[in-house]
Amino acid sequence: MAVALVAAVLVSTAAAVPLFRLLDPGEQVAPFELRDPQGASHRLARAEGTPELLFFWSVYCPNCKEAMPGLVELSRRWQGRGMRVWAINVDGERFSNAVRSYVRAMELPFPVVYDRLEGETLVAADPLGVTKTPTLYLLDGQGKVVARQVVEVDYARVERDLERLLPP
Repeated sequence: MAVALVAAVLVSTAAAVPLFRLLDPGEQVAPFELRDPQGASHRLARAEGTPELLFFWSVYCPNCKEAMPGLVELSRRWQGRGMRVWAINVDGERFSNAVRSYVRAMELPFPVVYDRLEGETLVAADPLGVTKTPTLYLLDGQGKVVARQVVEVDYARVERDLERLLPP
C-alpha cells in the first residue's frame, strides 16, 4: 500500500513538473515574446528568414561577463549581413537596475530582453533547456537550431556557422 502511494505521488509530481532539455541542431524553437528594459515587447525566434542568436546571460555570471565582449564584436561584424542578436537576461526585472547599469557600461549594440516567469516556467529559458549561463543558441531563418553552446562560448565556431547561413 505504501509503495503504491509513493508511486502515485511520483507519477503525479512528474506529470505536474515539465522536464526541459537542451534543444539539438535541427529542432524548431517556438516563437516567444519578451520585454526590454524600456518595457517594449519583442518577438524572438520568429522564423521570418533572419538568423537569430539567442544569448542567455546573467549580470552576476562571471562567464557571461567574459563572453560579452566577444558577443559585441560578433554582433558588430554580422548584424549588417542580416543576423539578429538577442541578449536574454535571466535575472528578471527585479534586478533591472544592475542590468541597465551593465548594459550602459558595455554599450551593448543589440537588444537586451528579460526572461520572465509564467506560473513556474521561464518563457524562454525553460523550453530551450537553459539551466546554465551563458547559453547560446544560433537559429537559422526558419527558427531551427543550427548550434548551441553552454558555459564555454567559442565564437570562432559561431562564425563558421554564420558563414554557412549568410554567405557573402
